[in-house]
Amino acid sequence: MNCPSCGRYVGPYTACPYCGAALDRRTSVRLLKLTAIILALGGLAFLWLMGRYMAVPTLEIGQANAMMNLAYVRVTGRVTRSPIYDPTTGYFSFWLADDSGELRVAAYRNEARELISEARLPALGDWVAVEGTLRVREDALGLTLNVPSKLQIHRSTPIDRAIREISAADQFVRVRVQGQVRAIRAPYPGLTLIALRDGTGEIELAVTEVITALWGDLPDLFAGQSVEVVAPVSLYKETPQLSLVHPADLTLLDTPVAIAAEAHINQVSPTNAGEWLAVSGRVIRVEPFSAGVRYTLDDGGEQITLLLWQSVFDQLSDPHALVVGATVRVQGEVAEYRGELEIVPELPTDVSVLAAAPVATPTAKPLTPTGTATPLPPSPTPIPPTPIGTAAPFPPSPTPLPPTPTRAATFTPPPAPTQAPAHTPTLFVVSVPIGELNSGRTGEEVTVSGQVVNTASFSKGFKFTLDDGSGQITLLMWQDVYDDCWDAPVLNVGATVRATGQVGEFEGELQIEPSFGGDVKVTAPGGPFAPLREIGALSHYLGQRVTIEGQVVRTAGSGGGVAVFVGDATGEVAVFIWNNVLERIARNTGLSAPGTLVRVVGVVQEYRSNLQLVPVLPYDVQVLQ
Repeated sequence: MNCPSCGRYVGPYTACPYCGAALDRRTSVRLLKLTAIILALGGLAFLWLMGRYMAVPTLEIGQANAMMNLAYVRVTGRVTRSPIYDPTTGYFSFWLADDSGELRVAAYRNEARELISEARLPALGDWVAVEGTLRVREDALGLTLNVPSKLQIHRSTPIDRAIREISAADQFVRVRVQGQVRAIRAPYPGLTLIALRDGTGEIELAVTEVITALWGDLPDLFAGQSVEVVAPVSLYKETPQLSLVHPADLTLLDTPVAIAAEAHINQVSPTNAGEWLAVSGRVIRVEPFSAGVRYTLDDGGEQITLLLWQSVFDQLSDPHALVVGATVRVQGEVAEYRGELEIVPELPTDVSVLAAAPVATPTAKPLTPTGTATPLPPSPTPIPPTPIGTAAPFPPSPTPLPPTPTRAATFTPPPAPTQAPAHTPTLFVVSVPIGELNSGRTGEEVTVSGQVVNTASFSKGFKFTLDDGSGQITLLMWQDVYDDCWDAPVLNVGATVRATGQVGEFEGELQIEPSFGGDVKVTAPGGPFAPLREIGALSHYLGQRVTIEGQVVRTAGSGGGVAVFVGDATGEVAVFIWNNVLERIARNTGLSAPGTLVRVVGVVQEYRSNLQLVPVLPYDVQVLQ
């Protein structure tokens, strides 16, 4: 700075050292520094106040776009899928949906552990508000939870419901039901289905491995155990089911839950078909048939047929107690067959013997002249005599059975008895253990029972591998036999099957060939069950059986079948369907329309370095839209 009086340079002085002229005072550097510090601290305080007290913007999921990537937002919605948890990596995620779209919310390691320790995890059907960092990708939308306290969960109060009152319209509604455990099965590793029944109907309770990994095992359950369950309603193939959230939501009851209304036989009518009732009566007739045993019950004038499938009969604690003259109580579903009412128990515990059949006490015979026989007292119910060694006649089959050539048998009548003959035991159809079959029995007609452990198809039919614990055999069903089988929709992996047919051998492999569809009876249904996988991850499951869901992208013909390209948010894969499978898929025309939603179960294979999914059976492919 120069002096305005003498013009000499004076620097920072406030008075000129040369002429003594007073100079204008300049702003102090110290003051500038102090001002800068104050402004910086004020700015930080302002940002802190804004961050603490200013509301995070709430985003509708459908409004998210690439410009919002890494934005910190708040999202509200309902949990629409069961959460996923990996205890190895500490990864926890769930799907959140509002009216505009759906996204995946994820928590990692420390955040997930904190949520678990606080038992504050969202479940299917919960309303959730969450803040986090938005992740926008071309094929996926996600939100990362950075602060566990920013996750708020609202879980509705359960509503008491009878099972029959639960419908698809109740999806995500939290209900409380009481019922009896009827069956427990695992269609594939990681999922357990528990069938529950009350007096109005039946529903399945789904328990995923995530529940047990997070909260521990379920209480010990068995068929016939009465329980109370609190769970949200979910849908599987448009069918309502319950999805367990926590093992504590399943409570064992000391008081049995009634699953069938008591009724007199004369009160049962065709209008009761499909209902569950309990009746009591005396056995007056026993008639075995190819798939089980029929009993005629009488309660003093009115009669009804008790139908026991072979799978139920084989598990009875004392099947020999069910003879003519025994008084029994049975509960089961009322059905009508050819104008005749039947009651069909589901489990062996549904049948109980109230009073055993009376045992005849021998009495002294009055003396009669030589050569004169004492007349036998009349039987209370005339029963046609069955010659020793001859089976009781089978009832007519719904579809006429083709004649089976058998070796002619000779029969020599026994000498005439001098007293009333003893009761002849009823002969039941017995399954041959698969392990006893060999090539020496080729051409022989046998009946086998086993569980389907594998399926396959060929150009003219389908194959099912049956296993009964003693061995395995191929159930070979030609296309016309498969089409004639009433149980084809549930004839799949996991099903328990009873099949009658001729033993054959092909390329060293034993097989049994039924002559028509009625020879194959599914006593416990199976299904196209396999773990649901994302299409983009199928390369990790080569050779495995999986389920995918997605939309048809395009279709291309290929030799003896068609390639349907299915895509989801993670990728695209070719689903190759052979023509014999394609022709039998329900609503198969939808497979040629892009955008059609489908669910496919198949084996992941590699063809010319490209992944493809190959379904084996028609019911492995479902057109959902």
